[in-house]
Amino acid sequence: MVTGAVLAGGASRRFGRNKALEPFGDKRLIDHCVESVGRHCDPVLVVANDLSPYYGVRATLIRDVIPHQGPLVGVYTALLFSPRQWVLVKATDMPFWVPELADLLFEGRERVDAVVPMVGDHYEPLLALYHRRCLSAIAATLQGEQRRIVDFFRKVKVRAISEIEWRSADPEGLSFANMNTPEDQERLLGHCRGRSLSKNQ
Repeated sequence: MVTGAVLAGGASRRFGRNKALEPFGDKRLIDHCVESVGRHCDPVLVVANDLSPYYGVRATLIRDVIPHQGPLVGVYTALLFSPRQWVLVKATDMPFWVPELADLLFEGRERVDAVVPMVGDHYEPLLALYHRRCLSAIAATLQGEQRRIVDFFRKVKVRAISEIEWRSADPEGLSFANMNTPEDQERLLGHCRGRSLSKNQ
């Protein structure tokens, strides 16, 4: 079994308010993320700097061990508190989640420390699997005052899932769609009108 971790510590500056609490279809965005991750993971953690907005969320709430330092600390916190060896990390601003993509990530775990999809030539580290073996590499990276998640990748063994590979599971790339602005919210809601959002989770 794998722990799920929804990272909800972002400042939402481009959105103008806490986008995790925004409605998306029939639920708040944070609830969609927790529910979709929970179909593949147990337990599910919500990791954030301020936990008070999430007291009603059906997940285990974990405060970032170092506040306001970005998603790398969120990954570190999730691994530190996970009861499982592997953690599936998902950013809270990704409303869609194609189930077949989870299967593809899980299949890539053998003899590696992380399984990370590629979007074009770039890693997508906020929808990825990390083993607790990554803890020391992340700690060293943070001590070196580096804050990007990809900064620790050279210290561990990463299985990159190419775009050709993951599009076999998620042809439209829905799982990687971000809701960064109110305009994104409208666009993504428009995309799911006429289809069941739950079918993509």
